[in-house]
Amino acid sequence: MQILLKSGVTIGSDKPMRNANVGIEDGIIKGVSTKELEGFEYPDLEVGGKNRLVSPAMVVMNSFLYLYPFRYRVFTGKLNPQKVIDLMSSNDVYYFALAGAYHLLKRGVGTVVFSGPHLDLTARAVSEVGIRPVLAVTVDGENDWEKEFSTLYNRWSSGDENRVILRLCDQESVRDVLDVSRNYHIQVLVDRDVDLSNADLTGTQVIGLGGGSRKDLNKLANSGSLSWTPSFEVSNFPLSKYKPSLSLDLTPSFDPLFELKLAVTRLLLVPEEAFNSATLWGYSQLGRQKYGKIEVGYIGDISIFELNEPPAFPLDSLTPYESMIFSIGYPETVIVNGDAVLDGGAPINVGLKEIERIRDKVNEFEGTVRDMEKN
Repeated sequence: MQILLKSGVTIGSDKPMRNANVGIEDGIIKGVSTKELEGFEYPDLEVGGKNRLVSPAMVVMNSFLYLYPFRYRVFTGKLNPQKVIDLMSSNDVYYFALAGAYHLLKRGVGTVVFSGPHLDLTARAVSEVGIRPVLAVTVDGENDWEKEFSTLYNRWSSGDENRVILRLCDQESVRDVLDVSRNYHIQVLVDRDVDLSNADLTGTQVIGLGGGSRKDLNKLANSGSLSWTPSFEVSNFPLSKYKPSLSLDLTPSFDPLFELKLAVTRLLLVPEEAFNSATLWGYSQLGRQKYGKIEVGYIGDISIFELNEPPAFPLDSLTPYESMIFSIGYPETVIVNGDAVLDGGAPINVGLKEIERIRDKVNEFEGTVRDMEKN
């Protein structure tokens, strides 16, 4: 399939480009130029225009999709997340995750890393929406994580692309988890409370969750990487040198662009760095070297924003990163692996029928919670 994208400004190359054309064929970017692209005279799909901002689709680390419908109450302490886990069925998880993935797609996300129960069903929900799933198996000292990892790794990963990693939440399991990272060449998300200061990180791929307050920050700067959630972090110094990726955790907004706003306004990253944290730096941490840029040979994961009228206005070619981060814009089109999964602002694979089903499942679940509290 051939897709031709036209933009007022394209970001994600070495420098922003005005009035650029981007050609995608069979999921791969084949051409990027301010001139007409040879071989794309009659594409299967042509989208964009002069008021469009073309950007790589974003990647989000460490999200809890199954809690998405309850994020306000969990954040304010009005609902214990463990209670949700104890009561929800596998069917509940599927529909709650479907809602979370739907939300992320409508913000321009192309890849999401998530943890929690029923990872297989969550991954199926994410795939149904059209986003690329990355499953993070939780290691908390209580579950049989090695069996779960092996099962999911064989099911979801291939020689070309690994989609299963580990999320380390238990200090006592550090050595075992790092051994798996070496043997399988996979990434490990490391919770804020797990200290790697004395760990041997040789041959591992660790991503520390949190900002400048981590005890092992210097170790990660030399032998790992960092993924942060600006809403939850306080730092007295910029984080630019760590090239952090962006995590959402369970923030009330559940919005990567809102988190980028905070990163910039708190002077922790400049706009271009904030943009990179949600694109190139995040994909690089996951070992995806051909993602997160709009260049020939890269995977065709792209979001197109129409910045035509307030509040999504203006499209300023001199400040394109600010235009994307600070304007209140929703993507018009999202392309993942060369396929349009959102067009005209609406997801293609999930419609009103599924949204109604999600509402019904949330209402049913809330009734279960109320009944339990009465008893």
